[in-house]
Amino acid sequence: MSRVDGGLTLIGPTVNVCVDCAESARLATAKAPRDVRLKGLVAPAFQPLVTALESQQHDTVIAIRTDLGLVSTHRITPGACCSPTPKANEDTRTPNGELRTPNRSTGLRDAVVDFRHGPVTALFRTGDLPLATVTAELDSHTAGYGRTTSFEEAERVAIFEAIERRNGMRPRHPDPREISFAELGPDQALDPERLGLNDFGNAYHPDLRMRWAEGWSYTHKRPIQVPEQVAYWAAHTPAEQRFVHETSNGCGLGNSLTEAVLHGLFEVAERDAFLLAWYAETPLTRIKIPPDPLLQHLTDRLEELGYELLFLNATNDLGIPAVLTLARTTRKGLPQAFFAAGASPDPAKALRSAAVEVAVDVEAFADRTRANPENYSRERLLSLLRDPAQVRSMDDHVAVNTLPEARERYANMVSDEPPEVLPDRRDHTDLRDLLDRYTEDLRGQGLELIAVDQSDPHTTNTLGLHCAKVIVPGTLPMTFGHLHRRTTGLSRLGTTAGHPHPFP
Repeated sequence: MSRVDGGLTLIGPTVNVCVDCAESARLATAKAPRDVRLKGLVAPAFQPLVTALESQQHDTVIAIRTDLGLVSTHRITPGACCSPTPKANEDTRTPNGELRTPNRSTGLRDAVVDFRHGPVTALFRTGDLPLATVTAELDSHTAGYGRTTSFEEAERVAIFEAIERRNGMRPRHPDPREISFAELGPDQALDPERLGLNDFGNAYHPDLRMRWAEGWSYTHKRPIQVPEQVAYWAAHTPAEQRFVHETSNGCGLGNSLTEAVLHGLFEVAERDAFLLAWYAETPLTRIKIPPDPLLQHLTDRLEELGYELLFLNATNDLGIPAVLTLARTTRKGLPQAFFAAGASPDPAKALRSAAVEVAVDVEAFADRTRANPENYSRERLLSLLRDPAQVRSMDDHVAVNTLPEARERYANMVSDEPPEVLPDRRDHTDLRDLLDRYTEDLRGQGLELIAVDQSDPHTTNTLGLHCAKVIVPGTLPMTFGHLHRRTTGLSRLGTTAGHPHPFP
């Protein structure tokens, strides 16, 4: 079967995946409206070629540019109608306290990167940053990022993150039913009031009818319904139902569902630790840095640029070691401060993650300023400082806190206590045991661990990857845009949240 779009003729595929999946993927990559379908006629000179190719069996789309006489092939990621049930992988045994089991997938790039059909449409390398950096673009607004010591590994990490982001955007089989929490009740559903509601105008009430997604309470060992707009950060939620601004906070990827849930939990802990410290203005103790070559490299690099790199212990009642990094300077003409965070039972991993994030952000900020100077002008940033309601994007959150006038916001963040060593909790031999331990630790704090399995069957069966959205009601969710902030009803904060956070 062929489709024609102007000078482009598309043939197939004929096995493993249907034409509708192929066309839906192409239109999504082209950012066309969801209900658009394109038609046309094959150019007469190419009709014999099209006829011959239509008679063959193939699992790719064959694309013919009839205006240029070019032919290319494109492998398609099956959509919902062509995806088999995911193959469960729960081999969670891991040696020496490792937090990842091996991923033995091959052909990662070929499986997911295609400029016309996606899901990853392009890979970009950045060579002028302190680490090899690769961007795996899903669309103009969404991408995965890899920042490691080699471009090969950075590409792999970027693609993995892109897969995680894609899986977390929207449900494959959205449930059109709409029902309120009042009708479901706490025995069946997660009470939205436990999630942290908007501080500036709360649209939620128990009779609000909304769509739900199936989750699992690891704490209570039973299914639980989760608001779809919380389970998937880009769900097509009708405007009248939306009551929170959700992000990819808590999305994790792993070689098993258990592994994905664990890493989603680590991200929840990272963001919660950062926000709790920032909003409560908690003085944090410095961390004694181990003799790690990467940490030394990034510390030296930032020192050369005029910054002091501090590592602060932000571990809180969740019990997962958490690090907050602060790159600060008093040098005139430089952005004054950048922040990042990391959390992991492996202290070295938490330290590296937080260091990489802040070091790359320092140098990338200069590139963004040069590319878009009006957005980073001192006059605009002072306006954001005076009126937090104008802080609308992730870049705004970072930029406004680079002003010298913003120093008072973090002046007391570093305590005078002597540096300490982060605890190491990697005494497990099975990731399931580690997840069970954290589930019980959270229960002891009166917190519940909930996860939504977001796994896409194709990436699970082809690449051995699983995705999960982790929700711990009562923790502080990361949001961007000051008016989207969600701290209402979160008793652990114990104080009124203050200035817009500087999380990148």
